[in-house]
Amino acid sequence: MGEIMPKRILILGASGTVGKKLVKYFSGNDAFTVTGTFCSNKTVGTRNQMIQFSVEQPQDICAILENVRPNVVVSALRGDFEKQLVVHKLTAKHLANSNVRFIYLSTLNVFDGDRSRPHYESDARISSSDYGNFKIQCEDLLLSILKEKVAVLRVPFVWGKGSPRLQEVIKGCQIGRMSVYEDFFSNHVSDLQIAQFIQWVVTEKKCGIFHVGSADVIRYRSFIEQLIGELNLRQPEFISQIVPGTMAVLSERNDIPSSLKWSNRQIVQYLGER
Repeated sequence: MGEIMPKRILILGASGTVGKKLVKYFSGNDAFTVTGTFCSNKTVGTRNQMIQFSVEQPQDICAILENVRPNVVVSALRGDFEKQLVVHKLTAKHLANSNVRFIYLSTLNVFDGDRSRPHYESDARISSSDYGNFKIQCEDLLLSILKEKVAVLRVPFVWGKGSPRLQEVIKGCQIGRMSVYEDFFSNHVSDLQIAQFIQWVVTEKKCGIFHVGSADVIRYRSFIEQLIGELNLRQPEFISQIVPGTMAVLSERNDIPSSLKWSNRQIVQYLGER
């Protein structure tokens, strides 16, 4: 039997919270070789793993795809919405006649026009924000061109051990006050959970829509209080922002392994690990 070659995975937007974790996670797996793109932050990976790319020059993506020749592309891009759309359209057209799989990180904001309840994969999308409507456009574009070769992962509030969101909590505790949403319910996701989910999608050749996050919904302030306790920080004075409603994406799929169904408590414990 011949040697099985590692899959080549290209991570677009590898210098953000999720992108950094994906580079680290897949670089530690012999089944993958990893290349990531960055705009200006060179702190991720090695020089051989990282390629500079900006959505300001969207046409450059075609040369990157030709050079890397990935088996899997993961998009965690950020930047100007219209230029991101161009990048994704160019990428999808480039990959349309190949066997390359595309994984797109979307958001719960595709439902932010209805905060009355959690939302599931089959729910109609309705957004009241520019961000949510942009993500809807990207989802539709990729699904129309790549069809069964694309997996759309909608994620809620993303947390990582070095993420800006976590740093804001730590800073608030240090100065003794921080803003917190009241009357607001949500679910959350860790960068590690996203990485594990993507590995499953790639390995099992999954496609379609997935909601990736904690399997339970929690009051936002309660999540922050639990996190502060897990980090052994002094609880600050909370400055309430009244934001009534629910922002959460839950899954109705029955094919997702139980190991990928984290709870909010598991996320808090992960963030508190040293």
